[in-house]
Amino acid sequence: MSELKEAAQEIVDFARDAGADDAVAEVFDHRTHQIRYSNSRIDASNWWGLKHAHVFVAIGKRTLSTDLLDLASAKASVEALVQGARVTPENSAYTGIASGKFKYRRGKADPKIVAMRSPTKHVHDAISAAVREGATEVGGTLFVRHMRAGIASSGGALAEDESSALELSVRAFSQPEASGHALCCTHKLSGMDARGTGSRAGQMAFLAKDPVQGDVGKMDLILEPMFLGELMHSTSHMMSAFYVEVGMSMFAKRVGKKVASEEVTLVDDPTMPSTSQRAFDHEGVPTKRTVMIDRGVLKTYLHDTSTAKRFKTKTTGNAGPYVPIGFDPPAAPLPIHPVLEPGDLSVEEMIADTKNGLYLNNTWYTRYQSYSRGDFSTIPRDAILKIEDGRIVGAVKSIRVSDNMLTLWKNIDAVSKSTEEVFWWDEVAPPSTLPSVRVKGMNITRSS
Repeated sequence: MSELKEAAQEIVDFARDAGADDAVAEVFDHRTHQIRYSNSRIDASNWWGLKHAHVFVAIGKRTLSTDLLDLASAKASVEALVQGARVTPENSAYTGIASGKFKYRRGKADPKIVAMRSPTKHVHDAISAAVREGATEVGGTLFVRHMRAGIASSGGALAEDESSALELSVRAFSQPEASGHALCCTHKLSGMDARGTGSRAGQMAFLAKDPVQGDVGKMDLILEPMFLGELMHSTSHMMSAFYVEVGMSMFAKRVGKKVASEEVTLVDDPTMPSTSQRAFDHEGVPTKRTVMIDRGVLKTYLHDTSTAKRFKTKTTGNAGPYVPIGFDPPAAPLPIHPVLEPGDLSVEEMIADTKNGLYLNNTWYTRYQSYSRGDFSTIPRDAILKIEDGRIVGAVKSIRVSDNMLTLWKNIDAVSKSTEEVFWWDEVAPPSTLPSVRVKGMNITRSS
């Protein structure tokens, strides 16, 4: 038994001995190297190492969890956690954890990423490539990650997993108001294309030169994977049964109904090779590929064991962490790796087939006026390129997309055959594999 899996099982045993009915322990060993650069030069290099455990216990319907940072004091901490659970209010939504004999696929980290000690070459390659395309200033980050995890539960889960990731973000400027952004996210060193990523950011920055105030009204939009990844953040979270239950999902009561165009097939696939590949969810259920939208029709929500029982269905293997991570609620089913299936057009063909529209590189500040209806707005950033009669004719600025998210998904009429994995900050998350898409007739307003 591996060190982490053994530690997880020991924590579960401590909890059971202390009187817990249910217990889950997930022990992590994270190693992260960050390189930060701005003004076309490296200005910070940081290393982090963290070994900790997420621990969940239940006594009947009384539940409690913690992030255990000192594994040496696990026994005393778990005993205190169980004692705390005895006096917490009952959690009416809790219906137990998964139980059974599970079979797992164990992930493997790329040994070349694990062994990396000086990844600065990739940063220099990206900067040089962006400058060659016309950028005057380049900034961004490179993250090198190695994660190991072991999980155990009183329901019979016992497994270990390992993953690696390289995440390169390149933002290039050709003028103060002209920028381009590109990403390279890969689970293998062989997938790192620093020069291509820098070149792409530089090209976008060059095309974004001399932007003018954008027009308002209805326009066709071509969205790059990074832009779509920002919208996927909220869309995929709204697939969670938790968000449906609390009234924060536009997909409520729509299973079996049309929620997108026939061009849209959206799945959650933690099993595919990616930076967020996982062998098990956070309660120890083996992960699997789940079709959420099939040719425009909503097929299922994302479930853990508790929500599945309440919805009278089966878990999809999407149990989220038992402690809050970022803005995600604890103990709620969450997407792991959304994938929008590719289409059959090139991006160039989509541009050539667009009479009046915009090509959008990136966005942020996506906000909802109504989660249940899907009314939203988002502010495009970086390259915002004007398309007329099938050609890019210039750049614009200071616009906002103000419309409805269900309308956006229903108005997709073209999907590119090329896809890429995107992940950036909390805006483009979770890691997703996405194509470019064209959306017909979206409402454009001014951002200021």
